[in-house]
Amino acid sequence: MLKSIDIKGLAVVDQLNLELMQGMTVLTGETGAGKSILLTAMKLCLGERADANLLRPGVKKADISLDFDISQSATSQAWLTANELDEENDCLIRRTISADGRSRAYINGQAVNLKTLQKLSQHLISIHGQHAHLDLLLPAQQCALLDSALSNPTPLSDCQQHYQHWKTLQDELLTLTGGNTDNDSEKQLLSYQINELEQTELVLVDYQQLIQQHNLASNMSKILELAEGQANALYENDNHSIHGLLSSSAHELNTLSELSPEFSSIAEQINEAVIQVQEASRELRSTIDLQDNDPSQLDTFDRQLSQMHQIARKLQVEPQQLADKYQQLKTRLQLLENRHERLETLQLEIEQAEHSYAASAEQLHQERLSSASELSEQISATLKTLGLPDGQLEIRVSHNNKQKPQKNGLDDVSLLVSTNPGMPASPINKVASGGELSRISLAIQVVSSQSNTTPTLVFDEVDAGIGGGVAETVGSCLRGIAAGRQILCVTHLPQVASQGHQHLFVSKNKTSEQTKTQIETLNDKARINEVARMLGGIDISAKTLAHAEEMLNKAI
Repeated sequence: MLKSIDIKGLAVVDQLNLELMQGMTVLTGETGAGKSILLTAMKLCLGERADANLLRPGVKKADISLDFDISQSATSQAWLTANELDEENDCLIRRTISADGRSRAYINGQAVNLKTLQKLSQHLISIHGQHAHLDLLLPAQQCALLDSALSNPTPLSDCQQHYQHWKTLQDELLTLTGGNTDNDSEKQLLSYQINELEQTELVLVDYQQLIQQHNLASNMSKILELAEGQANALYENDNHSIHGLLSSSAHELNTLSELSPEFSSIAEQINEAVIQVQEASRELRSTIDLQDNDPSQLDTFDRQLSQMHQIARKLQVEPQQLADKYQQLKTRLQLLENRHERLETLQLEIEQAEHSYAASAEQLHQERLSSASELSEQISATLKTLGLPDGQLEIRVSHNNKQKPQKNGLDDVSLLVSTNPGMPASPINKVASGGELSRISLAIQVVSSQSNTTPTLVFDEVDAGIGGGVAETVGSCLRGIAAGRQILCVTHLPQVASQGHQHLFVSKNKTSEQTKTQIETLNDKARINEVARMLGGIDISAKTLAHAEEMLNKAI
């Protein structure tokens, strides 16, 4: 579960630290108070792309942290362990966003990319947005809804694997043929390019090493000049060398140490220095003698570099990539030369892959049919509690085995609904009004949440467009789902707010200089006042307060 949220410098939030608890937490407040900023912060921490415009004016960086207790989430623990990001029973996600638009993400103190963050978030939080009813109109979302409720997800994963195998073979076929039946011209070009590389022997040359050799040859005269000067200064100048001066000093110090033992250690150090200078001088002379100051070498290196750059431009690669390009050209030529033999076996493999895919797609179809029937009944039953007593939802699954393999099978999944008795079920986008669509969406979310194993569920104003007894039912449903898990619910309905185990009030503090959003946890008395405000508006009467208190007591 989510233990705390810490936000600094994000939009209307200057600094906020919010402690959360298990069960159902409701967030209420006036429209525009900033309730959505919590969801924005959570989404950013869960891998949503960042925008520098989200920063609070005047700040250089926004900093958001989500602290989770994963002691009861085996899937989260397993994922973190597998990715070497585990830290006992805690999971701390942190996201920073700079004013220049750059952002960084961390899991338990280790830097990660957004894709990693998104994969982890699937095990921690499930967010149900206020516009979920619009997603229901999309065929892909209707299929995803059914697939999320499959009692056995193996047929779906099997189908996807068979599809990927088939697609890999298809890609190879396209690569092999290049869309053509005759590849003679390409083979001629490949042979020419390979021969050119082999004749120049450039594929045997290490480009980085050649650069170093070229730099060395270019500076050889300067290198030898400096080295000879140092050899002369250290030892080889008979009249005035470092070795000669040190030897003279050593002789005097040795005499001094014989007269006074206190100077013995100093004399020993100078004697060692004499020996080291002599050894260094010999090694320097040996290294100088090994240097090759042949001007023709520089010409050779110049010619090789020029050839490498010229051929690299022709092949549209970097010079250091010539060896890899050479292997690619040879591999491609070999593939084309064996093209006819490979085409025969490839066609057989594709046929076998299509057969295997068709079998897995059929198994997936049967699994979807079974789940569709059960899910339709559950959603229809929930619709009756949400003010649609005659509502019936049907999830129809049709199988089209004539089309080419698709990643998620060969089924067309569609939602059909009937809200009036005696009327046939029709596509959801043709018969459901805006209010009915919202209730259908809410029913789907309630049903799917009951089977969702994610420890934290967030509902963002999913109760919009309902009221009265239906709102009370929704509140009770959400409170029931919160048993043994954590629910965060943003709502404008007192019937829903009164069902919360914890109540957070969001308000906006405006001054002449700035605007700040603040969130406070309400005590029992403050909750009564807030629910009364939601019931009665500005002027709150004693009856409204009594009604609010009754609603809260009824929820306990």
